[in-house]
Amino acid sequence: MDVRGRHDGRALSNAIEIDGYIQRLRINESGDFTSRLNALCNHLLSEVRRLASEGKKFSPQQLTNIIFEGGITTIRPLIEKHTDANTELVFLFDNIDKGWPANGVPKVDARIVRLLIEALDKVKRDFNAHDRQFQFVVFLRNDIYELLVDETPDRGKAAETRIHWTDRAKLRQVIYRRLQASIKDRESSFEKIWTRFFVDKVRNRDSFEYFVDHCLMRPRFLINLIEYSISNGINRDHQRVEEDDCIDAVRQNSLYLMDDFGYEIRDVSGIDARILYGFVGVTELLTKEEIFGAFKKRQLPENQWEQGLWLMLWYGVIGITISDGSTRFICNYDYNMKRLDAEILNVGDEMLYAVNPGLHVGLAA
Repeated sequence: MDVRGRHDGRALSNAIEIDGYIQRLRINESGDFTSRLNALCNHLLSEVRRLASEGKKFSPQQLTNIIFEGGITTIRPLIEKHTDANTELVFLFDNIDKGWPANGVPKVDARIVRLLIEALDKVKRDFNAHDRQFQFVVFLRNDIYELLVDETPDRGKAAETRIHWTDRAKLRQVIYRRLQASIKDRESSFEKIWTRFFVDKVRNRDSFEYFVDHCLMRPRFLINLIEYSISNGINRDHQRVEEDDCIDAVRQNSLYLMDDFGYEIRDVSGIDARILYGFVGVTELLTKEEIFGAFKKRQLPENQWEQGLWLMLWYGVIGITISDGSTRFICNYDYNMKRLDAEILNVGDEMLYAVNPGLHVGLAA
């Protein structure tokens, strides 16, 4: 609307009106969900204190009135004014876990997520009653979702869509589209564009597949690897990304992942974020006892060992070996932890666990 406002006086007037509402509601674009919820709680407390100072009794009805008397009653007419029955309203709620405590996911957070979804359902019904189309999506990290779902009694009520990256062809498409957009070439094949900028082989492996082997099947890690390799090539004045640039990129990314996964494990469980540093110098294949020995070296409490192992399997930090000697990680089972657990139960204590190649490079460095 700001762009239209440069040439359309009515659009500019609408933008000014909307901005005025946003200013009055004190909506801060940089504020995360936790900070906004905290602001609402502070407002509620101030109103409760004001009522108490005036000698008035506080009731649940007054609590509802305090919440709804501000933004909701003013913003809905504004939305209706600037939309019509053909307008589709889409509400995206992301980074909900930003600002959550580092000692795990408390039950109150699970309840807040459930109440948020219920509130958005109510908003949808309300807009539908006023002939407006409203859709909403709440984004949650999959690990957060799995840990929250057990705390949500009506977990089957809301529709869910899971985005898993288990197919190498999909990862190739992510990079292909980015390369096409960067060089504005929609005609050339992936191979032609890739080999224009990257060496064909790395350690006798297709260079792109070499990156995929070390990205834990996550697009952002694959992008990181490619960016590291490009940076290495530029800094070394190479005409294109060479083999040593790719090898060093994998090492750089692996060292980064040691902290990244440590923080993710900490955020959902409260386990020490330095958990992976206990595996420095280990071989690629480990027994359960050796894994627990690494936990002990990091002084992880014994009552956290089983949970630590489960989380490392869930994140794909470690995988398992199957009967033919090959390794399988959680992504090979479409992130179905029950299926992976079944494999472990079939083998029992003789199971050999495999450190993911994307992390073992940094652990062995």
